[in-house]
Amino acid sequence: MHHESLAPPAAASFRLRHLFNPAKGWFRRIERGTNKFLSHRVFPRVPGIRWPYSRALERDLSVSEASINLTGLDDSLAGLKLLLVSDFHAGPFLAPDALQRTFGRLMTLEPDLILLAGDFATVRLEEVEPTLSAYRGLAAPLGVYGVLGNHDHYTGQPEALIQMLEATGIRFLQNRSVLLEKGPGRLLLAGVDDLLCGESRLDDALEGWPDGTPSLLLSHNPDVFPEAVDRGVSLVLAGHTHGGQWRLPGLPVLVRMSRYRLDEGHYRAGNSQLVVSRGIGATGFPLRIGCPPEAVLLTLQPSQAP
Repeated sequence: MHHESLAPPAAASFRLRHLFNPAKGWFRRIERGTNKFLSHRVFPRVPGIRWPYSRALERDLSVSEASINLTGLDDSLAGLKLLLVSDFHAGPFLAPDALQRTFGRLMTLEPDLILLAGDFATVRLEEVEPTLSAYRGLAAPLGVYGVLGNHDHYTGQPEALIQMLEATGIRFLQNRSVLLEKGPGRLLLAGVDDLLCGESRLDDALEGWPDGTPSLLLSHNPDVFPEAVDRGVSLVLAGHTHGGQWRLPGLPVLVRMSRYRLDEGHYRAGNSQLVVSRGIGATGFPLRIGCPPEAVLLTLQPSQAP
């Protein structure tokens, strides 16, 4: 397990890419249809196809670390460690025992809070069943929380998937929030459904947000960030992009999943921040090039007064 530091936050640009609309654009429709067909009809019939990527996950897993300053964070929450993991993609490329060993290694980081940013499945509910014992091994003092991703909706049974995973101890935040407390410190943790395939309702997720309380928003898709900035959310945590999954050094992402080019890493806009994880799984092809699988470990700190 390799450790690296997240780069300082880049300024987020909210200029839309109209040609490659992830919801309606022609390129994404073709890519999505091909992915579904291969993952459902072809890849499961290829003997041994899961082993190359499963071995690569265990060999190449990176943990990106950063200290995040939040305005209004109480001193009692200083040093809180948050582990963000996303894009598991149970199915043809991932062996359940490799996922369980990966989680075991991540648990040695001793996070206070674990956030799972969706895409537990690839295309079928049955893919997730063999991975349930891995999720049962996740535990943190402030809890384990999750949201659904677009691939979870591809199963056609998102509610059944939630019930299956909640039985392992994960609490799902589908357009709702919880108030985390440690001593006098309070932190709002909200979550939204997938932006493309679900019903993402940020207003519902932030309902009852106490004044002056810093907020975390868990979203599979990072493109919720402009709306979150408008609402004054302190920190958004997302996945979905895979960092492009295939990247050549020094060149832009080949297959971009964010309309705002929020591909990976740390961003800032106004008083809000965003962290996008590359995730730990793979889809389309059992290979990552130039962007290894990644979990993110963030340490929260109070902002220092100017």
